[in-house]
Amino acid sequence: MPIDPIHLSRRTLARAAAATLALAAAGGAWAQSWPSKPISLIVPFAAGGTTDVLARALGERLTAALGQPVIVESKPGAGATIGADYVAKAKPDGYTLLIGAVHHTIATSVYSKLPYDFQRDLTPVTMIAMVPNVLVVNAATPVKNVAELVSYIKAHPDQANFGSNGNGTAQHLIGAQFQQQTGTTLTHVAYKGSGPMATDLLGKQILMSFDTITPVL
Repeated sequence: MPIDPIHLSRRTLARAAAATLALAAAGGAWAQSWPSKPISLIVPFAAGGTTDVLARALGERLTAALGQPVIVESKPGAGATIGADYVAKAKPDGYTLLIGAVHHTIATSVYSKLPYDFQRDLTPVTMIAMVPNVLVVNAATPVKNVAELVSYIKAHPDQANFGSNGNGTAQHLIGAQFQQQTGTTLTHVAYKGSGPMATDLLGKQILMSFDTITPVL
């Protein structure tokens, strides 16, 4: 069952904190002094999106559980691969963590070459949440359902575009699939995260998006 990140349960956050502690415990003597300084939690998108919301909720719980500040940092761009590369190249001492997403799995197929090895350079710790994507249009679009939206797109090709949180992300691929299934043509507008994309959607700068549920509520 999908989890709305705004209403993440204490149990979910506690499980994530426990998993992080368990990972540290596996390090034996090294773990006895960990953490002895602040931890960076890297979000591979711009602030304001679902991943950012999840990271801040998790960061608060980890701070309480670990006794050290967990600092959320945004490293957006290139379909979430810039943030992943930053973590992959960081010192493997447990002080630089990544909030990963399905985009990182997709990237291994979309990009012919990545500056890091997803399987070798990053180690999964725990699942935080599963969040659904939803189709949304700007408020000025006179449609009430998907059929009307398809007709509108075909009648207004100059306005036919959709935003995503980056090239090669799940939202980008959902948009491509939508076009295949509906016989429409949409211009893809890539952003560095859902936050700036939602701003442009509200400002009627783009027609539609397939964003995760948090930014569009």
